[in-house]
Amino acid sequence: LPTDERETACMYVRSGPDVLLLDAGTGARRLITEPALLKGVERLHVVLSHFHLDHVMGLVALAGLPLEREVWMPARLLAGLPADEVFGRLVDPPFFTGTDVVGTPRELEGDRELGPFRIEIRVQPQHPGKTIAVKVDGSLVYCTDTAYDAENIGFARGAPILLHESFWPGDMTDDPSHTAAGEAGRLAAESGVERLVLVHINPEGCDD
Repeated sequence: LPTDERETACMYVRSGPDVLLLDAGTGARRLITEPALLKGVERLHVVLSHFHLDHVMGLVALAGLPLEREVWMPARLLAGLPADEVFGRLVDPPFFTGTDVVGTPRELEGDRELGPFRIEIRVQPQHPGKTIAVKVDGSLVYCTDTAYDAENIGFARGAPILLHESFWPGDMTDDPSHTAAGEAGRLAAESGVERLVLVHINPEGCDD
């Protein structure tokens, strides 16, 4: 859930006329409410980590934006379905007006170039339906919706910045699908990243 202080998952990365969004949660609405974010932008590349609603409900904000829009989806990797089918389930009638006004669905099945961005991915199995971790240009790693996953240590190694979920406060959690802040901290330390940014924080009591 979004709160008065923060949105659901959506990370903005820009390189010249290209913008990369990691997930399309409610934060995507800022592309509309803060038009300076799209000034001079020609192409929008969206990479979805998975398809839970808190990560895709902002897709509606992409509708009709006057720029090229592609939505890259690990549909076959996570759901065993083609990207256009999964995308259609999210935005086609009767739930919305259709894929043609939102963007073009693309299959994300492995590492690739998206405009100026080099994307690397790995499947995170410790979440219902699985998710993907994403590395951008070797410098930014995004790991959300996963229990502590030691395989992400090597994946994040060498990157200056790690965005890691911290759904629970404290040192540890027994939640099989989410991470505690202490676990994210240990993963960051073991991978040698310079900066850890905690994301995907539980909205219940998160502003206490």
